Amino acid sequence: MYLRILKKDLKRKRAMNVILLVFIILASMFMSSGVSNIITVTTALDSYFEMADVPDYWVMSENKSSDKDICGTLENASAIDEFRIEEYIRMSQSNITRAGEPFNDSNANQILGLQSDRDMGMNYFLDDESILKSVPRGEIYATRFIAKNMGLKVGDKITVEIEGVSHEFTFAGSFRDAVCGTELIGIKKFIINGEEFDEYMSDETMKNMYGGKFLYIHTANLDKTLSQIADISDSFTFASDTDTLGQAYIFNMIIMGLILAVSLILIIISFAVLRFTIAFTLSEEFREIGVMKAIGIRNIKIRGLYLTKYFAISVVGAALGLILSYPFGKLLISYSSESIIIDSSNNGFVNIVCAVLTAAVILLFCLSCTGRVSKMSPIDAVRNGQTGERFRKKGVMSLGKSRLGTTAFLAANDIVSSPKRYAVITLTFFLCMSLLIMLSNTTASLKSGKLLKYFGNADCHTVMDIGDEVMKFMAEDGHEKVEKYLADMEQTLAENGMPAECMTEYYIYSMIGHGEQESKTAILQGTGTTMDMYEYLEGTPPQNINEIAVTTLLAKKLGAGIGDTVTLSYPTGETAEFIITALYQAMVNQGISVRVHTDCDINYIAASGSPGTQIKFTDDPDDKEVLSRIEKIKELYPKFSSVKTAGETVSDTTGVGDAIDAVKKMSAVLTVILATLITVLMARSFIAKEQAEIALMKAIGIRNAKIYGQYTLRFFIAVAVAVLLAELLGMPITKLCFDPIFRTMGLEMGVEYMQNPVEIYAVFPVIVLTATAVSAFLTSLYTRKIKSSDTASIE
Repeated sequence: MYLRILKKDLKRKRAMNVILLVFIILASMFMSSGVSNIITVTTALDSYFEMADVPDYWVMSENKSSDKDICGTLENASAIDEFRIEEYIRMSQSNITRAGEPFNDSNANQILGLQSDRDMGMNYFLDDESILKSVPRGEIYATRFIAKNMGLKVGDKITVEIEGVSHEFTFAGSFRDAVCGTELIGIKKFIINGEEFDEYMSDETMKNMYGGKFLYIHTANLDKTLSQIADISDSFTFASDTDTLGQAYIFNMIIMGLILAVSLILIIISFAVLRFTIAFTLSEEFREIGVMKAIGIRNIKIRGLYLTKYFAISVVGAALGLILSYPFGKLLISYSSESIIIDSSNNGFVNIVCAVLTAAVILLFCLSCTGRVSKMSPIDAVRNGQTGERFRKKGVMSLGKSRLGTTAFLAANDIVSSPKRYAVITLTFFLCMSLLIMLSNTTASLKSGKLLKYFGNADCHTVMDIGDEVMKFMAEDGHEKVEKYLADMEQTLAENGMPAECMTEYYIYSMIGHGEQESKTAILQGTGTTMDMYEYLEGTPPQNINEIAVTTLLAKKLGAGIGDTVTLSYPTGETAEFIITALYQAMVNQGISVRVHTDCDINYIAASGSPGTQIKFTDDPDDKEVLSRIEKIKELYPKFSSVKTAGETVSDTTGVGDAIDAVKKMSAVLTVILATLITVLMARSFIAKEQAEIALMKAIGIRNAKIYGQYTLRFFIAVAVAVLLAELLGMPITKLCFDPIFRTMGLEMGVEYMQNPVEIYAVFPVIVLTATAVSAFLTSLYTRKIKSSDTASIE
């Protein structure tokens, strides 16, 4: 008998059962793929570092900065378990040509290192995720980031010429570099055959001026190791432990964090809607439950009957959701950073467990909802589930006092009379809209020139990568050469109708001390700038050559503050004392940096590089004119590598703006799909429940068009409230989610987020509201089948 009852129920209420099945499929799919992706994302970086054999301490050293016996010191350090050394030759993209043409249009504003395939310090992964073992003569491999930005394709013939030594290579492919693979680590590698590398290194001038070493140190006691190699640490251009290297992936991890957020939001949405649907459908079973009680079936049997029904539906839905979760999960992960190898092949068991849990949660929902069975009586089958008693007003609105039209009043009254029912819709669309706004704010910020100040640069219109010209200024009189170069450029630009201020920054890595505390830091010195062109958090800008500004992170690390004296130890062996006059924040060197006065005398032979030449036009041109002037500058300086806007420079530096944009577009598509599904399924559920009310409306003469409008408008109002809330809370939510990420990079006060007003206040609301209105209207057409004679029907 029970089996026959179940079969008839499934056939008779086919529409509601299909609706429930669809939501179970969505819940299972989102739950399985979401949890699997969360596990994958949270362990991705550690897993990648382990596969790549990333060292506990990594060092970059340049031969020109020191003649100390690095290898001997490392061998004598008892705390070091193992160390490896890679020799390299520093170059820039202007040293590389393809078919005789330089890569002037690339975005490779990075230090490039040419190294041998001998004694590789770690595992480099090729495009097929195999490990690079050796390089045949005549071939060359490049870091994936550089290969992509230079537009290199397998089979391309490229020539590398450094100080008169030239070789032609065939580009064999790209590789992932776990240490220098991110945009924030401004060092990218090319790997060639060892014998060909020796031909470059055979030139003593090249070896001494352009040569250097990458040190890979493995140790179980890093503090002891650092104390044992302290004698050579001042010759390190750059040094980092594993934690700091992990922070360099912070922008890449933003993508994974967004995938995690998308997964969590989809899980919340699916279960919120599912909980509502189960409760809603069971509340409609008053007739069946009343009849079963009338014929003597006990409460426990009735509950068991419904549990069996929902168990069958949940098993089918969970199984289908499990199947769909694999391609959907891969779709989400595909938007993650290309810099990291993500292995999600072992998460199949997680998907299965999540699908089983989804079915179990559905049964718990059902068990909770069927608890009301004991309160129902046989008389409910006659009274349509109503007792006839009500001790409060049904709603807060009064038709007599309202100035709204009939359709608008009915729609608004439906919402305020059943707030819990429509709260699910509002919550769902609020989460979707908040995600889109958060993604839009982040994308706009990571592509805005306003973010340039957080990289230690002054405000400007364009940034020029001058290629290997930067090396000519890394000499004892480099500062004076830079000043002359900038003055000549300003004159040239003025003569061509582009009045401008030209400026640049140079980085020198050195030790800084205060009392007993010491730290490796990056020294920033601007040329062509004034000290008030930079942003400070506290104090006053340095006004004399013996004054200095330090980042808040470095000040905490040293235990120093404004007014304290610190000592800088340059790689050349010189030392100098400075008074701290200001605190600032910047992402350079993971937030550990200092800014010295523009007139401070520093030996640029120890300089590590420059982010480029900045140009700030003094006649305040608009964006269109700036782009036009960039083309003129390219004609005036054809040998320079690239000229970009400030926004393009920020986008290239972070390297994730386009990826976040892709996630945003994917989320927009998902939002439209969810909006359509949720609206259609819920509207169809409401129509099934309100059949008698609709029939009554038709009986008193209300036309179909009015009923269509009522059903469409109430969904539109609920979603409009969600959109309005998301607009108001979008920026606080963005700050809440992303400020902690930027703090790990040294920006303790967060960043100034940008907005795309067209997207946030026009495109997204229109898309969501249109999808909702169209879906609700098309679903409301089903009410045409309801006749006025259905008023008294209890079937």
